[in-house]
Amino acid sequence: MAVVGSLTLRGVRRQTLPDGRRLPPTETTEYIQADRKREEHRGFFGYRLHSHGRDMYRPGPRTALVTRCDLKTVFLVNFDDREYTAWPIEEFPKRDEVRPRAAALGQPPAPTVLVETETIDTGERREFFGRPARHVITTTRVVPLPGSRRRESRTVTDGWYIDLDTGLSCDPWGSARSGHAFLSSHLQGDQPDRPTFKNIGEPERGYVVLSRSTPDGSVVELEVTHLSTVAIEPALFDVPAHFSLVEQIRQDPVPPLVIRLKQVYDGLNHRARMRPE
Repeated sequence: MAVVGSLTLRGVRRQTLPDGRRLPPTETTEYIQADRKREEHRGFFGYRLHSHGRDMYRPGPRTALVTRCDLKTVFLVNFDDREYTAWPIEEFPKRDEVRPRAAALGQPPAPTVLVETETIDTGERREFFGRPARHVITTTRVVPLPGSRRRESRTVTDGWYIDLDTGLSCDPWGSARSGHAFLSSHLQGDQPDRPTFKNIGEPERGYVVLSRSTPDGSVVELEVTHLSTVAIEPALFDVPAHFSLVEQIRQDPVPPLVIRLKQVYDGLNHRARMRPE
């Protein structure tokens, strides 16, 4: 399914690190229609002069990710530099093509990680933006199996969810919110973990409007602050005509002067050490 009409969403993300430090909040705005979406995001980048120094934060440039199903293209726009880059929307196999391809690959190797998701609907209800919301607690456990070097972890998400379709007409058929996701990192030369998934209870398929989760000792809070179905100006989904097409746009801010001076100093020191005597 795809959005019917227009949809505007604004939200904020707040994070507290395990050592108690609070990161600057990150705000996002999404403008969505059936075959196009614009996601505005402006985050912060942190700097330190040394490992025990105070944190310095600078906002990143104003950017937007524009997905146009009708053009089969994604645009990433930097409004501060008046530049953009573009790439084609990736095409995925259709549902009826996946099973024959999987069968042709033969028996998959044994999994090395169990991802267990337990979903509990508390039965509590309240309204958000005039829509009924349900209170759901989700516990995700990642359990290493033989062959994995990953440590066991547990994340609890306490959230409120509404029924809201935010999909696009060109979204892959397997991208529904009830699907599974697993983030894996590994060193060069190592094999990535192979997950297997287990659900306990009915997975939550709604759109989260308020939540608090605890990944890796951090606390992450998400809150939708605005929801509107008012018509959206079509020009919001276009790249301004006077912007320049480049291979890669800038997404980092200009570092503080003291950090730039330190980078120059460190570079000179490194070259001096590498100079033959």
